[in-house]
Amino acid sequence: MIEVNAFLTAEGNSDYDFLPVLLERALNDICFRHGLGVAPVQVLRVSVQDEESRHDAVCRAAQTAVAGMTLLFYHYDGSAAPGREERKYWTPLRELWEKRGLERPVVRVVPVREMESWALGDLDVLRRVAGSSWDPKDVFEGDRLSRVEALSNPKRTLKDIVASGRRRRRAGREAGDYLTRIAELMNLDHLKGVPSYRLWQAETCEALKELRLIRD
Repeated sequence: MIEVNAFLTAEGNSDYDFLPVLLERALNDICFRHGLGVAPVQVLRVSVQDEESRHDAVCRAAQTAVAGMTLLFYHYDGSAAPGREERKYWTPLRELWEKRGLERPVVRVVPVREMESWALGDLDVLRRVAGSSWDPKDVFEGDRLSRVEALSNPKRTLKDIVASGRRRRRAGREAGDYLTRIAELMNLDHLKGVPSYRLWQAETCEALKELRLIRD
């Protein structure tokens, strides 16, 4: 069986608590029906050196990993002005990627506002993981939880849920402590209603077609 070996470079440390686990499950969801295996998504941490840009650093790190890499997931946070973020983060990387002759596809991962918007996509899992005693009326913008991309500060909303719903024995935990468990348990079908997640799905499928690993 052919195995897809994806790497991920993300913006912050907490992103690595959630995204590798979620993206591995989501990639399995795509690949299983095509008879492809999926290796654990590997973290590709990037450190900017000297006067290079972050885009330079990403390409340099990818060149080092390319022998074992099928494709790279590149995370940055989106906003209500996706064109602005695309011009700032995505277009320069794609141009440099092609200039450097990197042959593996790169796929963007762009949750709106913050990664936590995706983590808030399954309310049943949030109650299971953080505790069931929280009420949407008691958390920041809880009335928007059915439209996670409308949240202005998903990180704050998740923090409020954890603070309101945590069980007594877990009173010392922070919101970030729950991210990996949420990624392990959440129902991916809930995310299929989130436009930024659908964009990731569509562009991942295109990358796999480019590699001739899947067909229509």
